[in-house]
Amino acid sequence: MKKLSLGIITLLIAGTIYYFTSGSEQITAEIKKQLNNELTSIQKEGFSVQNREIKEVSEHFILSFDDPKKIAQFFSRQGLHINANDTEILKGLRVGIDIKYLADTYSSVAFDMYPVALPSVIISSATSNKDKKILSQVEKMLEKKTFLMHIAINKLGNGFKGHMSDIDEILNTEQTIKLNMKGLTFSGNITNNSISSVEQQLIALSLHVVDKMQLSFTGVKSDYLITGKTPYNYTTKYDIDKIHINVADKFNLLFEKLLINSVSLVKDGLASGSLISSLDKINMTNKAENYVLNTFTFESNAEGLDISAFKKLQEIDVNNKKEVNKLLQEMLSKGVSFEIPKCSIVSMESEGKKIDGFNITAKVALDKSFDVMALDTNPLSTLSAIDANLSITLSKELFGEITKIPQAMMALMLFQPKDVNGQKVYKLELEKGKITVNGRPFL
Repeated sequence: MKKLSLGIITLLIAGTIYYFTSGSEQITAEIKKQLNNELTSIQKEGFSVQNREIKEVSEHFILSFDDPKKIAQFFSRQGLHINANDTEILKGLRVGIDIKYLADTYSSVAFDMYPVALPSVIISSATSNKDKKILSQVEKMLEKKTFLMHIAINKLGNGFKGHMSDIDEILNTEQTIKLNMKGLTFSGNITNNSISSVEQQLIALSLHVVDKMQLSFTGVKSDYLITGKTPYNYTTKYDIDKIHINVADKFNLLFEKLLINSVSLVKDGLASGSLISSLDKINMTNKAENYVLNTFTFESNAEGLDISAFKKLQEIDVNNKKEVNKLLQEMLSKGVSFEIPKCSIVSMESEGKKIDGFNITAKVALDKSFDVMALDTNPLSTLSAIDANLSITLSKELFGEITKIPQAMMALMLFQPKDVNGQKVYKLELEKGKITVNGRPFL
């Protein structure tokens, strides 16, 4: 949802410059000129503009998603990394757009956007009576503009804000489906005619199939900031209070306080990135059993990806294996490294018993000689081009619980852990094609 919303916003406001130095008629004329230029431009990007109606201070048109390949390339240039296969499902989507010029004291122009026709693949796949009934109800929602997004651009042309209408809908099929969304708002900045930052907030979102399952998100916040000259220079942050999944009261999963921070940077044609994520608590209930995982942390880094090959990879058909392998080889050709500095759970609880958890670290470096094609024909031949190490540290209590699992006993009989500060440690290393576990040869 974030990616699609951001893409549509970019589509509508990129390239607009507003001047608040003349009378309202001159300002409106300038905005209309910019909009005309933009609409002319986007019709070369896989979209078409239909049913356009122009009035003195407002207008209306329908934006149709026609060519998935061109649209994928357009979104990629905006920093939205979607390939043609993903955008294929958007083909036939039609979005109504209502525009008002100088709508209020804040805005130079305001947009209301709402889907008026579903993608072709959704319509054509509705063959059963059940599917057709659902489709009919969704189309009625479209008619009353249930999924409406409002965006306003400020008079200086350097900022925007908006919201999506609250949703409270029920679909009646063999099961009753309830869809609720409350309090989706967003704002951001525009720099050099492009979106440079976006902040979003969502109070609550839930999908409830009565007597079957329920999925809900509450307290969602996100930040997106462009930090360089390319769409691949950015930082993102997500903060979610709760994610709740319940399946017919047989399985219950609750995530509390999810934080995700990611950074992407391009320098000298090579991309690097990092991810830091954490969860305060994961609570799982399955029938009569309950498990609690406290303080989960996951961190990862990647360096050395060829950005030119990565861009091309977003645009090709993923079923073209020969071209995919060629671009993967090019993307990894400079030598790439991946690292997990930390993957840990502080403690675990079950049946009233609490034990300490584990910590995992890993690092993989691919030499420039790494051959992607060899992975299909002779995977073992690639080992000499890989240096890797993996460290697994288990608390004594957790190790004791693992030894009770029959499937784990075979591995434990082959390789004994090291005792380090009261913990059980395994160190796996791959160097010059040889694998060792705690210093003992594995292959």
